[in-house]
Amino acid sequence: MTYKNIQRMRHIVAVLIKHGFYSVVERMNLHRILPLSKRLRKRAVEEAELSLPERIRLVFEELGPTFIKLGQLLSTRPDIFSEEYLEEFRKFQDKVPPFSFDKAIQQIEGEFKRKVDELFLEIENEPIAAASIAQVHRAVLLDGREVVVKVQRHGIEKTIDTDISIMYTLANLLLKYFPELAILGPVAIVDEFSRTIRVDEFSRTIRKEMNFTLEASNTMKFRNMFKDNPHVYIPDVYWEFTSNRVLTLERIKGIKIDNVEKLKNEGIDPARIAHILGETFLRMVMVEGFFHGDFHAGNIFVLGPEEIALVDFGITGRITDELKESLATMFIGLATQDYDTLVDEYARMGLLPDGIDLVEFKRDYRDLMEPFFVKPFEHTSLGELLMGYIRVSFRYGIKHPKELLLLNKCTIEIEGIGRLLDPKIDLLKEAQPYAKEFIKERYRPGKIIGGVIDDIKEVNALVKEAPSQLRQIMKKMVNDKFTIDFVHVGLENFYSEIDRSSNRVSFALIISALIIGSSMVIQSGLGPMFMGFPIVGIIGFAIAGILGLALAISILRSGRF
Repeated sequence: MTYKNIQRMRHIVAVLIKHGFYSVVERMNLHRILPLSKRLRKRAVEEAELSLPERIRLVFEELGPTFIKLGQLLSTRPDIFSEEYLEEFRKFQDKVPPFSFDKAIQQIEGEFKRKVDELFLEIENEPIAAASIAQVHRAVLLDGREVVVKVQRHGIEKTIDTDISIMYTLANLLLKYFPELAILGPVAIVDEFSRTIRVDEFSRTIRKEMNFTLEASNTMKFRNMFKDNPHVYIPDVYWEFTSNRVLTLERIKGIKIDNVEKLKNEGIDPARIAHILGETFLRMVMVEGFFHGDFHAGNIFVLGPEEIALVDFGITGRITDELKESLATMFIGLATQDYDTLVDEYARMGLLPDGIDLVEFKRDYRDLMEPFFVKPFEHTSLGELLMGYIRVSFRYGIKHPKELLLLNKCTIEIEGIGRLLDPKIDLLKEAQPYAKEFIKERYRPGKIIGGVIDDIKEVNALVKEAPSQLRQIMKKMVNDKFTIDFVHVGLENFYSEIDRSSNRVSFALIISALIIGSSMVIQSGLGPMFMGFPIVGIIGFAIAGILGLALAISILRSGRF
């Protein structure tokens, strides 16, 4: 451990003792790194006055940006922590102490190699917002344009690297001296937070947040996405005053979305704003496949009776077409209370682990879902349902992709704000038109034909690459460098199975070719006609349908899908 790490560890231990964790520090033998005078200050007053979750939050807040980010991560883990802890961890979003104005000026001048008065006509000393990575100051450009300047905390990269190293030390000590905490997986939590040991998505998110050029690019993507939408406004980026550590944006003058009283005083209907917010989020997810990843109230402003503005695009998520299709199917499954469809969709997405007891999982899932549908919607919560599902899935060893966890977090945030504005809003109901439209578009004939063409291209590429790959394998075999290391039982029918599979692939290609050829004939409108369509095309589709049905029956009879 370096000298800097030791100093930081001493500070962490001192903060833990300050907030009533002396017994924990002593059990892990960490009290020895402090001077004797500090060891004697066993301030456990907070233990009597505050709950354990509150004291943990205070420790994280005092330890600064890295631990605050860790707390924000933990706020999305209902599979590990109870609601009492999650409620405290959610408070990290707004209560972050700012750094000094002098350091902000130093960061700005260091980035642009110019004095601040050469960049701005004026810049306010007090930040209007402070977060774990940066803080925001109002300013005016030399030409009079009003802007906000987001300035990164000085030395944040080194602080994060040092803190993550210490987090691993603390996680391992917790496992050693508190084996009962193994169920929480402290090392796995730090793994999720950092890419030091394995590739980790959350750490990448932090690194992305620290790159303001990337955030500026994201802002422009969303600005272009909503440029023709009268209900959503995204601020402009001033690139000449933007760098990796400083971001300058158009100033947004609006009402914070959770200030319901002020909205009403201005004659703005909060329920209408709630629906605009829901529609905006669903369009991002189900249409664009690119969504804002931090929908807390501080990032959303109301500009008028039917217009909102979004800011802070440091965290974003992407939704693939495959995940969109799964979400659409799940939305419809939720609306129709079709539990089997929901579970089957989880399996299709590859979320269910091998060996899972599907009967037991479906029963637990049904027990979770049924109360949700029995209660009136104003007394239900899609967020609570998602949290409940995560807890159930945790028991069955189901791991969710990062984008899905981020989407769940955003859904909970949107629903929370939506219910504040309109207690009767039903996000699931709002999602139905988007889900149906997506499925309708997904199964449009032209879309299907495009998919078939893509599949044929893939097979064609595979066929082209096969000789080259075979040549490499043969070369290795000749040079005695080719080994196969596996154990398998029942290879007697291996060749017949390969032959059968090859025949099925060939059969499928013939069907695909018939469909494509018939489509082209239909589009051309040439030849003898029947009911306005070319007879040759109709015959082609009929033959393809018969062959496809025969292939499906063959597969079903084999019992293998």
